[in-house]
Amino acid sequence: MDASEVYLAKPPPDAIAEQLQRPINAVVGTLNPDGSIHLAFVIFLWHNDRFYFETASMTKKVRNIRNNPTASFAIDPPGFMAMAEGTARIIEGEEAEKINRMVREKNLTDEAVGTVGEAWGEFDDVAVEITPHKWRSWSSAKLVEASKEAAGDLPPDQWFVPED
Repeated sequence: MDASEVYLAKPPPDAIAEQLQRPINAVVGTLNPDGSIHLAFVIFLWHNDRFYFETASMTKKVRNIRNNPTASFAIDPPGFMAMAEGTARIIEGEEAEKINRMVREKNLTDEAVGTVGEAWGEFDDVAVEITPHKWRSWSSAKLVEASKEAAGDLPPDQWFVPED
């Protein structure tokens, strides 16, 4: 197996769509005025081929999007990663409230939607929509396969230094 087999491996397209429906975190990237990248973890909703997250209008990511709508997001579920680059739009008012409620319903338990979700609603007054224009993805299947072969009897849970 050579490096191109490992680093050009792609997950099946349906795997990405499936993971976007799960309650997992994503990383959102926006551009600071100086051109550097600002990253933030978010909970999100994938709906009608758009990526949505809730936030407060005073956050750095919203200020960055108002200045430059170029944005990206990445998910990293077990077995692969997927990233999209696109154009962001700030959503306000009733539309933002509706989207934010949908984000919470996807990611919070039924019990938490009415309590934690309501508390978040006091702070998160906007939603952000990212329309993806370019996708990148990578499957770790070939790397894991090669690693397991090289590791022999050493199980994968003993490959890395444990977290404290």
